[in-house]
Amino acid sequence: MNATEAFQRAFAAHLRNPDVNLPPAGVDPERAGVYVELLFNNVEDFLTGCFPVLRSLLDDAAWNALVRQFYAEHACSTPYFREIPAEFVQWLTSTSLSDRPPFLLELAHYEWVEIPLMLADSSIDWKHIDPDGDLLDGIPVLNPVLLLQSYQYPVHRIGTAYQPTAPEPTHLLLLKHAEQKVDFIVLNAVTARLVQLLQEGCNGRNALQQIAEEIQHPDPVQLLEFGLQLLTQFKQQHVLLGVVMA
Repeated sequence: MNATEAFQRAFAAHLRNPDVNLPPAGVDPERAGVYVELLFNNVEDFLTGCFPVLRSLLDDAAWNALVRQFYAEHACSTPYFREIPAEFVQWLTSTSLSDRPPFLLELAHYEWVEIPLMLADSSIDWKHIDPDGDLLDGIPVLNPVLLLQSYQYPVHRIGTAYQPTAPEPTHLLLLKHAEQKVDFIVLNAVTARLVQLLQEGCNGRNALQQIAEEIQHPDPVQLLEFGLQLLTQFKQQHVLLGVVMA
């Protein structure tokens, strides 16, 4: 390592964690402090904008401590600011959060996941889709920007007025509408399983019949009728676009 590289590494270490790493020889601590605060504030402001609910649940000291720990410990794999939220969530998954709310990681993931969904390509080739096709027997075509996500906590309800103290398994379907808005639908375990089977390529009838077997439903015909109503509702909610053109 040459002298220039050694200086750069020492200065970078100081900028990331000034409480542990002194500035390199010849650098005035007060002047270095300007850069320390400038860089930290940039990251902190960006994370505050991306995780507003999480930020609202922590006081200034707890939030700044969390961001400083991330800033000091995590080696980001990208130089792009837009990727910082993903890096933050990645860091949280490998960090001990025993002194934090138990739902913190899932809440952070829920707030972050809107970003990649918003940026995802939502263009649709309607030439091969029949929007009025048979939702039971046709091959389903789903929204191209769709994420089925299960959490141990009801992250969509968490805020300053409600913070769960015990797990409450929650299934959410996040999707991007034609208006370029990301929204979510709350599912139960059965409807989440239906979406999963549709994503795997099952048609509506086969998916519902498989679910009837899995849950040992006493009246599969009744479940099929209810399932058709649900598929129709999914189409209205832009989860289903239709079926593959025959």
